Amino acid sequence: MRLIVRNLLLLLSLIVAFGLRGQDKVTYVSDGTGTISLRVLSYGKKSKEAMNNAEKVAIQTILFRGIPGSNQVEYPLVGVNEKAIQEQHGAYFEELFDKERYHSFIISNVPISQFEKDATKKKRIIVDVKVNIRALRLDLEQNGIVRKFGF
Repeated sequence: MRLIVRNLLLLLSLIVAFGLRGQDKVTYVSDGTGTISLRVLSYGKKSKEAMNNAEKVAIQTILFRGIPGSNQVEYPLVGVNEKAIQEQHGAYFEELFDKERYHSFIISNVPISQFEKDATKKKRIIVDVKVNIRALRLDLEQNGIVRKFGF
């Protein structure tokens, strides 16, 4: 019995350890006229995947979490209930994220670090991502995701 419990615990801990993915992190860098610059730590199996993840995470953070310290998007552009909002406007968010339309709102992405393994052996990169907030907000308004400011 003891052996079964020990093996079960070992199996469970291995599943948890290998199932963990690195946690993406977004940090505010600066605001520009209609833009925001963010530093994103992102993970991926290959450099290109990690760069794309950094851009996607930047857009998701702006939409659903907000950027503390920013003059333009201190609060989420869309709202904090990410799952409900994505279900309500499924077609828009499928096109934005699954079909990678979010790239059209990225002005630049500059790698700040090498694509390397972290202490947990997960591959990561740090990228400065500049997002066109004005165009993103206008797109959200035109697609009925948010109401026009002042109306």
